[in-house]
Amino acid sequence: MQAYSRFEMVVEVCLHSDLHIAGVGRAAALIDRCIETDVRGRPIIPGTAFKGRVRAHYERLLQALGFDLKGCKPPDPATMCQDPANLCPVCSLFGSPVQQSRVEFSTLEPVSDTSDTLITRIGIGINRQLNTVAEGRLFFYEAAPCNELRFRGAVRGWATEQEVALLAGAMKLITHFGGQKARGLGRATVEIKSLYQLGDSGWHSVNLSTVLHTLREVAP
Repeated sequence: MQAYSRFEMVVEVCLHSDLHIAGVGRAAALIDRCIETDVRGRPIIPGTAFKGRVRAHYERLLQALGFDLKGCKPPDPATMCQDPANLCPVCSLFGSPVQQSRVEFSTLEPVSDTSDTLITRIGIGINRQLNTVAEGRLFFYEAAPCNELRFRGAVRGWATEQEVALLAGAMKLITHFGGQKARGLGRATVEIKSLYQLGDSGWHSVNLSTVLHTLREVAP
């Protein structure tokens, strides 16, 4: 069994279309759906949204590689792993109702200050039976303008070398963040800018290409 070691990844998300991540508890005049922002009014990608997206792709990657996920079916807590002594490899790393997560995802913030204001877009609801616009379903929602906007944050925690490789692989599979994907919003790519691990002699940089190469050897 591989030993856990501390690691930290610095990551950047580059937008390729406008972004809409719903902001909880925030309101704006004439806007039905606001987006998540920081105290300075800048758009952000919350750590919870980032972690959820990575976890979903981590699970798909493990399924493709043939790992036993023990019938675990997130996000419903009732259908996730309930025995701390018999966790699937996803719950073991990301946590479950009975197990604390071993990884932490920071909020992704804009790399540089931007003067771009948030934009307002118009959405409509569709009557699926009549295939027409549903009455009373016109709404307005905010979005962060693309303009190749970049967000930066970190992922840190305790993991095996295999788990770090799988994390890096899962991030490479991400293509979208947030909602309104059917309207073309949220297209993005994730770049791992640096990776550090804590060894006997302290923190040291790890070559990402070497880590990703090990994905060929992680299948059970």
